[in-house]
Amino acid sequence: ARSRSIAEIACKYASKKIAQDNNGYDSRSEPLYAYNGVLRSEIDGFSVEVAIEPLDDRIPINGILLPDKVTIRSEYSDAWDRIWENVGFPWLSAVVLDFIDSDSSQKLEGSERDTSINRELSDLAELRLLNEIDDGVLWGTKDIPVGLAGYLTVYGKEKVNINTASPQVIAIMDEKIDIAQARNFAALRMMYPIRSLDDMKKIPNIPVEVITKLSNVIAFESSYFRLNINVSYGNDKERNFRIILKRGNESCSVVRWEE
Repeated sequence: ARSRSIAEIACKYASKKIAQDNNGYDSRSEPLYAYNGVLRSEIDGFSVEVAIEPLDDRIPINGILLPDKVTIRSEYSDAWDRIWENVGFPWLSAVVLDFIDSDSSQKLEGSERDTSINRELSDLAELRLLNEIDDGVLWGTKDIPVGLAGYLTVYGKEKVNINTASPQVIAIMDEKIDIAQARNFAALRMMYPIRSLDDMKKIPNIPVEVITKLSNVIAFESSYFRLNINVSYGNDKERNFRIILKRGNESCSVVRWEE
């Protein structure tokens, strides 16, 4: 209980730091979010370490539909189909859209099942309500190198933060981007963080027409952040907390707390 109270204090401090970060982009190249960057402090005799990770790094499954909550955004349509091809279930592309859309009408090649939730997902694991999807499809196996969780997230709005997206996500967004180009892009953005579409166009080997096509689903900042908090007291057992924050205009709110 004491460790949890300390974690709550650390969470509030980290939330304030995130809310104050208004430089126009969120990248792992920033000291606050660096891969090896950790905020350390002592609180009431406890040692606290906080690592902050900006999210919106994968395609937001709750944001792939237009405001009507029925029609898929055209910018994500091809990527959506390729994701299901990559995990070995191409026919689930339309089925899952029927699973998450807001109506009960069946799409072409889709299927409205008794398990269809017809709402946004609260957790990607809800996809396991579909018989075809197990932990292997969700998280990946030796036969499925990248599972659904490598491409999709519930922690995002309508856009992908191009500063944090993994190479496999960048590559899946358009067929004109291969994995080698995506990895090169990921390396260059560590030296030259992307603040605008014009910045993105300066990165070699990313076709301008692709940037134009995806402009409505590309972001440079994150709306969600993950905190990994480690709390210890002397030689006592460490306590670890993983917290998802959603950033608003001037503050952050907790949307998930795991310990």
